[in-house]
Formats: sequence, C-alpha cells, structure tokens
Amino acid sequence: MKTNVKKILKCKIVKYIVWWWLAALIDLYALYIFVDKFSLYYIYSALLAFCISFTFWFFFQKYITFSNYDKKHLKQWFIFLVFQLIWLWLNIILLYVFVDLFDFYYMYVAIFNKFVIFVWNYIMNNYFNFK
Repeated sequence: MKTNVKKILKCKIVKYIVWWWLAALIDLYALYIFVDKFSLYYIYSALLAFCISFTFWFFFQKYITFSNYDKKHLKQWFIFLVFQLIWLWLNIILLYVFVDLFDFYYMYVAIFNKFVIFVWNYIMNNYFNFK
C-alpha cells in the first residue's frame, strides 16, 4: 500500500495538482484579504494577489512538480512570467466582465478562473518551459 501511495505522489500530474492548488489558495486568500479586509477594488486586489502568488507558483512548479534543476533560472522565470501575464490579462478581463457586467461575486469568478488556468498552466509549463 505504501509503495502505491509513493508512486502516486511521484506522478507529475498529482504533484502538479497538489502544489498548483496550494499556490492558487495563496492567490485566492490574498485576493480575499485585499478586497474584504483592506477594501481595495477587486481588480487592484487581483493584481496584488498575483504579485504575491507568482513567486510561489514558479518555485512550486519548477522544483517540485517538474523536478527541474536546470541552471536556466532567469530564462525559465521569464517564460513563466510571460505565460502568467497572459493568464493575468485574461483573469482581469473575466473578473471585470462577470463581476461588473453580470454582478457575480468576485470570489466565485476567481475560483472559476483558477480551473481554467489550471489546464493552461500545466500545458504551457510541461511542454514549453520545464520540459
């Protein structure tokens, strides 16, 4: 039984699910704190939350999920940043459309967006960045 658990935990997609969602929770928690505790506009809060969670996402993905110890840190960081900025742009648009235009609760939209980026992020980093 222990061997099966170890095999599962070594599986790249399982590591990705665990560590990616941990970073996503950091992002969502930061978003919540900025909006509900500091009363910042949700768009600005999403930008600040991104700045906080980005570092966690990069290190979780590079070292834990993809077990990538290449010394190309700056190049990989830049590629990761480009992928994340594309996502951030889409995230902001989706937040604005669903919160301001359709009156959805911002956290529901943010959580939904995480499911979308989950797939995008795995494909981009697995096949283009940390291959």
